[in-house]
Amino acid sequence: MTPLVRAPLLRLLRARSAWLGIGFWILVAVGPALLERTRAVLRGADHALLGSYASIALPFLVYSVLSAVLGRDGLGRSSLAIANFGAPPGRVALATVMVAIVASAILGGALAAVVDGIGHGQLDPPIALDAVRAFAAGVLGGAAYAALFSIGSSFGARGFGRSILLVLDWALGNGDEASALLTPRAHVRNLLGGTAPVEIRGRVSYGALAFMVVVLTAWACRRASRTTWNPSSGGTFSSTRS
Repeated sequence: MTPLVRAPLLRLLRARSAWLGIGFWILVAVGPALLERTRAVLRGADHALLGSYASIALPFLVYSVLSAVLGRDGLGRSSLAIANFGAPPGRVALATVMVAIVASAILGGALAAVVDGIGHGQLDPPIALDAVRAFAAGVLGGAAYAALFSIGSSFGARGFGRSILLVLDWALGNGDEASALLTPRAHVRNLLGGTAPVEIRGRVSYGALAFMVVVLTAWACRRASRTTWNPSSGGTFSSTRS
């Protein structure tokens, strides 16, 4: 394991408060699925996945993961501790974002499959096929949210931009207008069998989420690579323009 990956991974693993938050959002997703199973709802998996999992648990779960990986800091600032030893800031930022993406994808996919299995009803698709579908949507959705919040974390002294993007994802992604196409929320909902924005097909949402991961990650790393330490100005951070 390279030092570039070890540092953000250790921040994630050692962040006890973040894991309490992650555990809470897991319960937010699993609780309604258990209720659907108790009530023997015919389409319990669909209800649980489209309800608490996709609309609430997944984005907040990823938000908690990224905050832990960054040490509750901005992307550029969190990269400087290692970059000061000579590593290119862009590479440090890429390693940090990739830790967040991989962790979010694993947790998002696994949680989706668990919710699907717990809440599965008689009229839901065959459980094996449905769990795989939910897992794939959770993996891509978690990765896309991590990339989205990463670019948000490159704005503001402490990465406050990720909070703004969390709100925008909710505000724009709940509808079926063209603007919803810009959000992970709308595409995850489409892949889980909900209303599709502008009636696009599932494979388009798969492609859109993958596109978000690549483009937003590249953009976030480019911004982080321009963050510098200015000791002459009282020890402040700034983002230079290329």
